[in-house]
Amino acid sequence: MAAQPFDAAPHAQIVRSLFPRTRRVILYGPDGRLWWSEDGTDALDLRAGLEQVLALMRQRDIAAALALARSADPATGLLLPVGEEGKPPLAWLGLIGPASRSAADPDGAALSQSLRPVLLLLAREVAASAQLRRQRFASLQAAEQTAELRWLLATSSHAGRSAGADRLEATLDARAAHLGCDGVLLWLADRQLERCVTRRSIPQTELETLRRLARGSLSEEVAARRRTTIVARLRETPDSDLLPWTVIASPVESGGVHHGLIMAFALRESRRLTPRDARRLEHIIPRVLAATEIEHDPLTSLPARHVFEERLRGVLAAPGANVCVVYADLDQLHVTNDLFGFAAGDEILRSVAALWHDYGGLRVDMASRFAGDRFVALLRDCTLNQGRVWAEAARQAVEALPPPPAHSGLRVTASFGVAAAVSGESPEHVLAIAETACKAAKDRGRNRVELFAQNDASLVQRRDDLQVFRDLTDAFAQNRFVLYAQPIESLWDPTRPRRHEILIRMRDQAGAPVSPSRFISAATRYQLLPQLDRWVVGRAIAMLDPHAAVLRSRNVCFSINVSAQSLVQPDFADFVRTALKGAAVPPELLVFEFTESAAISDIAAAQRFIERVGALGVHFALDDFGTGFSSLAYLKSLPVSALKIDGSFVRDILTDDRSEGVVRAVLQIAGQLGLDTVAEYVETDAIAERLRSLGVTYGQGYAFGAPVPLDIVLAGLADAASQPPPARPARVALHP
Repeated sequence: MAAQPFDAAPHAQIVRSLFPRTRRVILYGPDGRLWWSEDGTDALDLRAGLEQVLALMRQRDIAAALALARSADPATGLLLPVGEEGKPPLAWLGLIGPASRSAADPDGAALSQSLRPVLLLLAREVAASAQLRRQRFASLQAAEQTAELRWLLATSSHAGRSAGADRLEATLDARAAHLGCDGVLLWLADRQLERCVTRRSIPQTELETLRRLARGSLSEEVAARRRTTIVARLRETPDSDLLPWTVIASPVESGGVHHGLIMAFALRESRRLTPRDARRLEHIIPRVLAATEIEHDPLTSLPARHVFEERLRGVLAAPGANVCVVYADLDQLHVTNDLFGFAAGDEILRSVAALWHDYGGLRVDMASRFAGDRFVALLRDCTLNQGRVWAEAARQAVEALPPPPAHSGLRVTASFGVAAAVSGESPEHVLAIAETACKAAKDRGRNRVELFAQNDASLVQRRDDLQVFRDLTDAFAQNRFVLYAQPIESLWDPTRPRRHEILIRMRDQAGAPVSPSRFISAATRYQLLPQLDRWVVGRAIAMLDPHAAVLRSRNVCFSINVSAQSLVQPDFADFVRTALKGAAVPPELLVFEFTESAAISDIAAAQRFIERVGALGVHFALDDFGTGFSSLAYLKSLPVSALKIDGSFVRDILTDDRSEGVVRAVLQIAGQLGLDTVAEYVETDAIAERLRSLGVTYGQGYAFGAPVPLDIVLAGLADAASQPPPARPARVALHP
């Protein structure tokens, strides 16, 4: 990549103070490009020696190159390496001493040693500016070129800041306008990157002819000549008709590598392109290379993600926008990488990228490779149905791609998500819902197209989960969780222990509560439940510990939920055991609840957890009992002390005989196994009375109390412990 300007004037002043008879000080880049000189021009004597030194560097003979550089006579030119000793220099500091030496003048070796502090200081500053050189290009040119270069950078930078602009395209357009030509075409063969901007309407057939020339004979000619060429009489073949165009074709090179060409063209009758225009065109090359490296994916040459997001933001900010965003994810590309290597995977990515420029009959305003195997396309003036048609055509084209050579059995497919957007919508929201639809396509079988529709509950849930996930991860860092507790009341036996279920709640950035169903759904989808469970266990024990004596004296139990994701983690039981062993709260006052489906999904993991944690005296309960498919086959393998009857059977027990039948069946099973029963979602006194008449042991729901902060519950227990316990009316057990 081309070097950036570097102001070596302060260092030149130091050199002159140490060696006053110095005639010239010049700074070169590591590749020999002129970075700085006092008058902006090169020195022929230094240039000749530098080319010899660089030739040795290219042969990797660093020692010989450094020796040659330092051995020169200061009068004819001395090259001092800038950088660490024995390593390739970061730059070359050139010095030309007096034409005639005096006895007091140092030789090259002595001068090199005396200037060592200057070289070290210069090396630090050159290294610090290396990143800037990769991102911001300018080159000190002769005085007559400086104004031109400043114009170019100012114009292309201004265009690049325009809403939704592609900086590479804006740079080409600015150059075409400045030259007053009809268009500029860029072709980088090694990156398979083509850009063409025109300033007037040109027939498609004529543009195709210019493209063929740029990719064919003109590209070969500038590659062979390695210099800019003006072609006033242009023919596609030696015996074909004369074309009406005059073109300037410049080779695009960096570091000795030929990438392709940049070509300006104009109708011969209306605009005569001159050598001055050729020099102007050459000035754009470093800027073009910088734009392709910074703003384009190096593998596929598609615009980078931030370029796409800028374009989408600009399009949605304009009135009357009606666009579709198509989000694609290649199916199981990692399998290709594992089986055939990353080279085969890269070849697939390049092939897929080639399909995204203009496919399916609709103009692609911009396509981008976001990361890895994910691609995004912006379709303008496009309805959701048209977006679906385009995505389906692209899906079929991906599926029809030929496999890479030597991998004939390889099949490539992709999953697509399509979302529509209009002016005023947030680009982040549009991209998120397009990605949501894409992930739904993967969930529903892969190699398919899914549209984001507000009436698709699963897609809406996935989108909501993604939105909550971002806040959920921040909530851990900002400690925005709080524990609540809901009472679990004995329905007919006043001697049974009082119980509460500990529940986790989350607050958003503004302190407002987030619905548990929302953040639990997101935590489940993105595998954050183990982190939540560990937070709950640790926080609950920390809050219960100061009240251990009260809880023991009043025989108050607390239930803690455990997710299926935590159950299957081998070290979760050890985490719980360590927390309990260091706590004052009696383990026998704790009940760990896990759902029936969680236990059934991995019965061995559930058994291991119960065995290891239960050894400390903790009790266990099966939550949502009655909703599983193989409950009875596994129930005897799980030494639990209680079954929690799922609320779906409790809510309508007064109106649905089948729900009551399920409750009776659970009670019969629990009775045979000697287990307590807990009915969830007891919302009314009438439901509580029916459950009491059936013999359910405990009830939980708003009929007995809503969840309240755990610290309030514990404070109430502490206050009650200081007063005589009130008499509790006995209830007659109808089914003892």
